[in-house]
Amino acid sequence: MKIHFIEWNSEYERMMTSALKKEFNVQTIYNVKKHYKSVHALLPGKGLKRWHQRLHSSIKFRHIGKDDIVICNGYSAFLMLDFLALLNCKKILVLRDSVAALTAKRRRLKLLAEDENYLDRAMPVFDVIYSFDPDDCRKYGLSFVSQFLPFTRNDIAVQVAERVNAPTEHSCFYVGGYDDYRAGLINDLAPILRENHCQPDFYLVGGDAEDPKYSAFCINEKISYQQNIEKLKRSSVVLEINKPGQSGLTLRALEAMAFNKKLITNNASIKDYDFYHSDKIFIWGEDDRNSLARFLSSQHQKTDLALMKSYCADGMLKTLTGTAVE
Repeated sequence: MKIHFIEWNSEYERMMTSALKKEFNVQTIYNVKKHYKSVHALLPGKGLKRWHQRLHSSIKFRHIGKDDIVICNGYSAFLMLDFLALLNCKKILVLRDSVAALTAKRRRLKLLAEDENYLDRAMPVFDVIYSFDPDDCRKYGLSFVSQFLPFTRNDIAVQVAERVNAPTEHSCFYVGGYDDYRAGLINDLAPILRENHCQPDFYLVGGDAEDPKYSAFCINEKISYQQNIEKLKRSSVVLEINKPGQSGLTLRALEAMAFNKKLITNNASIKDYDFYHSDKIFIWGEDDRNSLARFLSSQHQKTDLALMKSYCADGMLKTLTGTAVE
């Protein structure tokens, strides 16, 4: 049995599938619709077009057997639903955004009618749909999967071991998209970090760097995911900023725990997770600001990688496929 990740295209996703290939029978399929539209448009009649669709699907998915598992993500799967529906194997969809956001984007692109929901199209095609959002799971009857890193536990253990004697900067790293809330929080926090000899290394992408609201402590520049990880590894502290009303984990929190960094976060619900410890995680807006200096200067316990098993790529794969990866 093989596990096929179809159109997991981003740098983060390709890093994840590369890590999984080292340990599991994982395959990747890209460019499913390459050349399809240009040829399809030239064919006359519905019958010929249906024949072309089946032919194209059989060529692109020729290595997928009936006992295999296909895993798609919510961003790219939508434009392949007709092809995926033809597959005779177990099909899994992972939503990495809320149903509302996925629906709104496709309505803006005129791919859904105003009275259609993303799941109206997706549910008939997939055997099971997973989401990071507990509210969506309850509302739509989806299955829950934890936020996950693009690394396996073995991968993380190797990377952590390689950095045992590597220099660490006394800096706090953050990268995220611009909004007024994030800029305001950073403007409050950054001076306190500097007072305690911790250098802000913040990338706030988008917005107008000339706008008075844009933080002077930030760089308005995109960085790759690999650059993100390298900067995080060199830092001593990581900042996570959840949007108001958002309580789920972000990658920043998991990256900080996996690479044994302290975390400053505005997500109070992080106390409910098994890896939480007060000497390693400072909750901005709840913990006493006067204790931040002690938090920054004190030693902290290293993360037990056993606690990260369900948040790593191999843990995700086990959740999605059951005993298939044992």
